[in-house]
Parts: sequence; C-alpha cells; structure tokens
Amino acid sequence: MSENKPIDEEDLEEIKETLKRCPEGTFESLVEFRESGDKAALKNFLVGVLKRHVEPEFVGLLDNEELALSFNEDLGIDSMTMMEIVMMVEECLGVHIENEQLMEIETYSDLDKYISEHS
Repeated sequence: MSENKPIDEEDLEEIKETLKRCPEGTFESLVEFRESGDKAALKNFLVGVLKRHVEPEFVGLLDNEELALSFNEDLGIDSMTMMEIVMMVEECLGVHIENEQLMEIETYSDLDKYISEHS
C-alpha cells in the first residue's frame, strides 16, 4: 500500500455527510484507515458502504469473516448501484478506479485487494 492519506479538515464534514446513511462506525473506520492504513479498519469501512447499498435481506451476509461474495450474484448489486458504491469509495479514500479495473471487480475480495494496492 502506498502512503496513507489522512482526511484534511476541509474534507472531513463533506465525507461525514457522504457516509451519513452508512451504519454506525463506517466514518470512524474510514478515518482510522486513512490515518493508520489498518486493514481491519478498511474492511469495516467497505462493509459499511456495502451495507448502506444492499437490500436488507443481504446485510447479514456482510457480517461473515470471509467475504468472498459476488456483488451481483450474492448481494444483488446491479451496475448502477455498483457505480454509486465506487463513487463513494473513490471520494472517501481519495483513489480512482479505472473503468478497465472496475470491470474486473466482481467480489468484495477484488475490491479490497484493489484498494489495498492503490491507496
């Protein structure tokens, strides 16, 4: 992983607003990851973002330790919702996911790996 990018004061409120409908702890996990690079905090942040976007019947699947879940098949995430997730993740982490790479991100594990390598 490259250098950590702590959230500056200007962006803090904007990111907090972006994450306001995510589960409790999502924002705090983002801040912790941005400051320390802690993988557990990244996982908590990503799971929080996903929980905000999936239907209630799929939320429990995201509580598993092993997250080899297909966004489409296991979590029912369509392409439009996936774009919303990607935009939120990009904004909050200060990364950009190229369209070519986005087509290869089909599971939580793919997303986690991409972010770990590019943030």
